[in-house]
Amino acid sequence: FAGYPLTAIMLKLEGNRLIKEFREGKVKIAEKAEKDLTTDGNFASQNKTRKKLIPEIPASLNSTAMILLKLTIVGWIASKIGAATGISGAVWALLVAIVCTELGFLDVDSLGKARSYGVIMFALMSFIFDGLNKATPEDIVAVIGPMILLIIIGVAGMALLCFLGSKVLRMTFPMAFATALTALYGFPPNAIITENTCDAIAETPEEKDYLMSHMFPQMIVGGFTTVTITSVLIAGTFASTLAVLPPM
Repeated sequence: FAGYPLTAIMLKLEGNRLIKEFREGKVKIAEKAEKDLTTDGNFASQNKTRKKLIPEIPASLNSTAMILLKLTIVGWIASKIGAATGISGAVWALLVAIVCTELGFLDVDSLGKARSYGVIMFALMSFIFDGLNKATPEDIVAVIGPMILLIIIGVAGMALLCFLGSKVLRMTFPMAFATALTALYGFPPNAIITENTCDAIAETPEEKDYLMSHMFPQMIVGGFTTVTITSVLIAGTFASTLAVLPPM
């Protein structure tokens, strides 16, 4: 509840700064990046120029169903590894997908090619809110005080550390803060907020490409690092520790 509006504000500040530099001619997308970058911010054409271990499936056979089938197989493998290792399948899905993409089994921007990006994002968002379906009004009232306190302390701590970290890493505070705020919600909201912000600021496909290439990768990596990986590992550690503690 705090992360969504704050992230949108920070990304808008960063996007306005970037687009001002772009329109004034202070920066220019490198020639290779301009060639490779598609209008949705994905370097999809690199998949055609790089040789992969697994040969590319002919376009006539690489249908939407085939692409989604390959994604399903990768997800199934990740879930099995997660069950065997005790580490969340979401973490393994990220790692296995990277490996499979580099080998050539998965297409770059698979969901985009399958024209399923929007519906998958909708399904993932529905899955997130599904976690609230068992909460009663009494549950919400009981946790609202501690929740507000945690949000205030957590966001204030993020802001302070991001201010200091942005100086050390030589990045802007809005971008650093927006990246850190992904810890409050993770993926896919980070992708949706970033893309919507770029759509709102950009007036041409080239401007959107420029904004996406500077903000989208950081936001995606931030979400996977803070939520998909770090929070899962921390929660797993706490769960393991509590399991061995004697009952109170």
